[in-house]
Amino acid sequence: MSFPLTTFIALISYFISRAFLKSSKQVYVGLFLALLMIVGIMAYSKGISILGLHISATSFSIVILIVTFFETTMLERHITKIKKGEIGSNEKSVEREYNEIFVLIGFGLLGIILSLVSGLMVLGELDLELIFKIVFTLFALIIYMLTFLGIKYANLKVRYAVRGTILSFAMVLLAYFGNSIFLINFI
Repeated sequence: MSFPLTTFIALISYFISRAFLKSSKQVYVGLFLALLMIVGIMAYSKGISILGLHISATSFSIVILIVTFFETTMLERHITKIKKGEIGSNEKSVEREYNEIFVLIGFGLLGIILSLVSGLMVLGELDLELIFKIVFTLFALIIYMLTFLGIKYANLKVRYAVRGTILSFAMVLLAYFGNSIFLINFI
């Protein structure tokens, strides 16, 4: 099964579990289910190998980035409803949602690091496409790390964390999906 399809199936499983579960840990349960889907699909199609680990880590990193963006958007929506006076609009407190986003950014940072390290282990011959992936993954890692550190130590507001997450997400997408298109058409 292809990498984008695996990521899409994992995302669908996350959103289905989020829709059906109403517990306070629905985000983590959904991510765990998405991770199980990714690892299961990759073990079936690629076997247990470094390449399978790399594809699984990359796919899970993208899932975490999308989930982080989604959860941050939901938090912004919750804050807007509170400001409008619709206080009973969400079961979770804003502080709990901030903590979840903080943890998600940490998971995303670990996923990107694992993806980068496993990608370097898979490297056979260093060509332009791999260099392109490494450079953009490093940019995404730096942006994601700055977002993580900004929330932890500099009291970075969530709206700025969303911008960092979107930029990091764009870097990862560019690194893994756009590199071939860019290299074929322009270099």
